[in-house]
Formats: sequence, C-alpha cells, structure tokens
Amino acid sequence: MDLHNIREDYKFDSLLEANLQKNPFDQFKDWFESYQLLRVKDANAMAIATVDGNGIPQNRIVLLKEVRENGLVFYTNYGSNKGQQLIKNPNISSLFFWREQERQIRITGTVSRLDEQENDKYFKTRPWLSQIGAAASEQSKPIDDRNALEEKFNTFQQHYPEGSTVPKPESWGGFLISPETFEFWQGRSGRLHDRILYTVKEEEWVTMRLQP
Repeated sequence: MDLHNIREDYKFDSLLEANLQKNPFDQFKDWFESYQLLRVKDANAMAIATVDGNGIPQNRIVLLKEVRENGLVFYTNYGSNKGQQLIKNPNISSLFFWREQERQIRITGTVSRLDEQENDKYFKTRPWLSQIGAAASEQSKPIDDRNALEEKFNTFQQHYPEGSTVPKPESWGGFLISPETFEFWQGRSGRLHDRILYTVKEEEWVTMRLQP
C-alpha cells in the first residue's frame, strides 16, 4: 500500500505571536471553543501517552471533561493499564488533533488523582448505562468472551435498575493533568507550519517559536 501521494496544503489559519494569549490555558480555551462551534463528534477527545513497566510508550484516546485554571481533567479506572501506569509514573503527554481547523495541541506534564468527593460527585452525573458500564467492567482485565462481558453488564442492570443509585467502584476516578508545556500547531501552506511552545520560566509562561 503506497501512501506517498496523499498530500494536502494547509490554509485554514495562522498562529502569530501578535495574536497569542499570554496564558496557554486561555489559548487552549479559545481554540477549543472555536472547534466546538463546528459540532464535531467527540470534540473533547484527546490522545494520552503513558509508559509501561518495560519503558514502552502506550497511547489511547480519552475524553477531556474539565479545564481548570491549573490543569485538565479526565476520568478512568485506576486499576486499568493506563491508571496503573500513571500511578507508577505520573508523567504524561496528551494530544488534541483538530483536523477540520488544521490544528494540534500537545501538552506534557504530570498527573495527580482527584479526591473521592470529586470522583463521587462526577460519577453521579453520568448517564445510568455509563455508570453500569463502569461498575461492571474491570477495565483492562481479561474476560472469556463478549457473552461473558454482556452477562456481567446485564447482571448489574438487574441489581441497579434505572433510577436507583449505582455505587461508584473504588477504583474509578479522575486524574488532573498539571501541564509543564503546551505546544500549539497551526498548519500552514508549503509545510511552513506555525509552532508555538509555552514553557514556565520563573513562574511565568513564556513562548518561543519552533521551526516546523
């Protein structure tokens, strides 16, 4: 399969220093709100990379659920592969790819777990079937087949019918990503893409332009 001739020129927008927000969280919010207006499904999807015990990077998609002044929040099962990897090694890299606007945002930093009060509060806002799925699934653990998985799911539905309180699994909760760098990428014509890197220097965010 030859993919050499798949090419596209990028002309949607530019990213110039004169138009940058001083704080990368504000820049992120500006771009995210612009992307939301397109009503793309799962606009809050982000890839996160962790490192396993053998030093091998592992990547997957999760959903961003909150942007705070000091970080980004997503939820998972702490007993899952990604949860365990982050507990043992809190370094993380996340990536947003917004093809329709020819943009990427890369974020590196560390994670910390949210407290149980926050986890419980958010869990109760989830749709009933999402709560059942989280309660029934020991994420990343092997299971015999699809039928066995659906049997577990159905059993939990019977135990906790819609309208009842589904108990949050002890192992389920949120992580807060505390960013150390943000890189904003805007596709440009001729592959002369705009790349702006935010880093912290003396407790202030500073920017530099990177060559594409």
